[in-house]
Amino acid sequence: MLLRTIFLFCLLLVSVYQDFPLVNYFGEIARSPIVFLTPLFLIYILKNKKIEISFYTKYFIFYILYLILVTIVHVLWIVIFKQEVYFLGENIILKSIKMSLYPVIILIYYQFVFMFLNKDETRFEILFRAMFGMLLLLAIYLVFEIYFLKKEDIFAAFIHSDSKKYWRVRLLTMEESWVGSVLTIVSFVTIYLSNYLKKSIKIKFLIYSLASFFTLFYSVQSESKGYLLIFIISTLPLVIKYFYNNKKTRKFLFFFGFFLIMFGVYVFSILYSNVSSKLYSSVTFGTRFSSYLGALNTFVSHPLGVGWGPYLTYYPEYLKNVLESSIMSKFELGEVKKYLITSKNLSTKTYLFDNLIFGGIPFLLFYYLFFVRRYLFLSKIKDKNLSFIKIPLLYIILSSLLYVTFSVKFEIWFFLAFIDVLRTKFNKNIYG
Repeated sequence: MLLRTIFLFCLLLVSVYQDFPLVNYFGEIARSPIVFLTPLFLIYILKNKKIEISFYTKYFIFYILYLILVTIVHVLWIVIFKQEVYFLGENIILKSIKMSLYPVIILIYYQFVFMFLNKDETRFEILFRAMFGMLLLLAIYLVFEIYFLKKEDIFAAFIHSDSKKYWRVRLLTMEESWVGSVLTIVSFVTIYLSNYLKKSIKIKFLIYSLASFFTLFYSVQSESKGYLLIFIISTLPLVIKYFYNNKKTRKFLFFFGFFLIMFGVYVFSILYSNVSSKLYSSVTFGTRFSSYLGALNTFVSHPLGVGWGPYLTYYPEYLKNVLESSIMSKFELGEVKKYLITSKNLSTKTYLFDNLIFGGIPFLLFYYLFFVRRYLFLSKIKDKNLSFIKIPLLYIILSSLLYVTFSVKFEIWFFLAFIDVLRTKFNKNIYG
């Protein structure tokens, strides 16, 4: 069990490590070390006599197959009718192949995690120990990172792809906006497992204290407005429901609810004042807002999607139309205009809007079945402890709408595979 715990801890570590220096040599796909471990995952999967395809994995496979089909159709149309293959300096055929590697690697990783965790009843105990170790490591790392934050020295600069000073908290990721999913998954899954495995009061107290410290300490230091907003939206309803359903804590609901509402109003006022005062001058807001509109414009014009490589042809055109519209004249668009002349960074920076371009309406169906349906399934089960799973799941769903893409966010896929295993266990208990 010790070796398996060490292995799973290492797997979690490389999953949350998302600023691997080899990205400078192999491109964005190497921002996570997972890409180099994928052959080993595939060997593990194939050496099993029976490969169990999970409930949600089927949807993922169908969606990838659809993206391959729609990509081929659009590539052929462009080559035949436009008689070009190079757009923004890239070959759309090679671009399609490179972009297809992301979901394929994710699928292999997802299936490996599912099979490993679903192997036998001891795997959740192993996962708990690995998760606790990861929570402790990240909490310690956070303390040191914040200590060095206001100093000229860079803490652990050698683990990042860029040696320049970064003045915000990012842990082992590329930027601060990526931290939220790591924090919520590691914190809440560890709490869930401590309850699921019925650990002693002392261990639970230690887990709850460490997770609370990690979450609160980061939240106080965080400058990510998106994280604060989504975290509050994700946690408030479930926390209030938990207090209300528990007779012992119901009498404190009024005071606790009042405190939460006041805290929410305080955070909202800060976010509103910051956003409203910098609405037109903010480079980030101008870039994201125009990117979203460009994606919606592409989606409306091509409701079935345009595929991976061909998006280099379509998306810049619709983005250009957005930037030239009068509604965008007041915004700071210097950064996003650079997207029109190069394929580098040509993305909406969100999972949902990127895939609206790639997959269109079929993606929306996949998104519902693969993400939203999980939350609905968990909500039907009367288990208070599942609140600690629903919080990070809701956080992931909301962040995918606003500011995070999932291409190298492997902690998210690990978490989703874990939920798949949970569903399997619940179904076995219900149906035998």
